[in-house]
Amino acid sequence: MNKRYVFILIILLSINSMGFIAQDNSSLESTTDQSAGQIQNGIYLELGGNAGVYSINYERLFSLGKINIAGRMGFSFLSERLFIEPEENKGLEILIPFGANVIYGFAGSHRIEAGIGGTYYSHKVYAITMNTSNINNQPVSTDLVRKNEIWPNFNIGYRFQKTSSGMYYRAFFNGHLSRRFLADSPNSHSQYSMLTLDPWAGISVGYGF
Repeated sequence: MNKRYVFILIILLSINSMGFIAQDNSSLESTTDQSAGQIQNGIYLELGGNAGVYSINYERLFSLGKINIAGRMGFSFLSERLFIEPEENKGLEILIPFGANVIYGFAGSHRIEAGIGGTYYSHKVYAITMNTSNINNQPVSTDLVRKNEIWPNFNIGYRFQKTSSGMYYRAFFNGHLSRRFLADSPNSHSQYSMLTLDPWAGISVGYGF
């Protein structure tokens, strides 16, 4: 199985495990039932954020008193035609953001949140395929090859959300960690890589139930 899919599966199992732990701790600390209408699920549209342009997300919330843990996963489909008219059709770019947020309520419906996660990114890039049939044929033409990546990321921000079902809103700063390959000099064929932080931000509108 592809290592990237194994990594995403581990994240999902970890989120599910956190939910069981949160529910067990909550039952030990309080013997009262959850108040009627308290939300456990959310669906939201995120603009900017972990998928770059937009994403549609589902989150599951687990209560620990004033602190909630929210596991999230979403999806986004992008076409190059949204921004430029491509010379060749590269097809859809697929982005799947996932992660977990810790949410702390400090005054009524006002909350702060912070989380970590990642974004699975599948897209096509131009690449040169070298083999025995074309090694002596220069220059070698480029081909479109699908590339799959995972961007680790983090976020911190503000959330306005009631404890009962209804609309909620988020605004946050987030950053993506990515590895970039650079040449030693403009005239050099050798390359080196460096880990970079790409700062970004996002807003969300969702419905909790």
